[in-house]
Amino acid sequence: MFGLQIINEMENFQRELDQLFRAGHSASVARRGVRFETKDQGENYLVRAALPGLDVAKLDISILGRRLSVSGEFVNPELPENAVWQRRERHSGAFEQQLLLGADLDSDKVEAEYRNGILEIKLPKAAAALPRKIAIKAV
Repeated sequence: MFGLQIINEMENFQRELDQLFRAGHSASVARRGVRFETKDQGENYLVRAALPGLDVAKLDISILGRRLSVSGEFVNPELPENAVWQRRERHSGAFEQQLLLGADLDSDKVEAEYRNGILEIKLPKAAAALPRKIAIKAV
């Protein structure tokens, strides 16, 4: 029984590898995801993502509590009639990525900027999430 289970697992693994190699370089952004860089800067978080070639009109950012959601779509240009791709490595397709940050955010003060293919989002922490000094009474 144990030997059969191992064989089934190996067959499943082989199928997954075959699918991965069949997809090759054309793997969609949805499967591979967008890579984010997040920094805690004390009073705010700074989030960056490399999104080269993205049309800002197809980008959406939303916040709920501590959760940042970024979604969009990469669209490859259409080929002229009778043209054939020789090599195609640019991402295409829709993506959605969610990041759970360590503190609630002040969604009214969030700033986002897209420049030279880099999305940068400054996310101020909610006042309740910031440390505050407690006065000590001397008695």
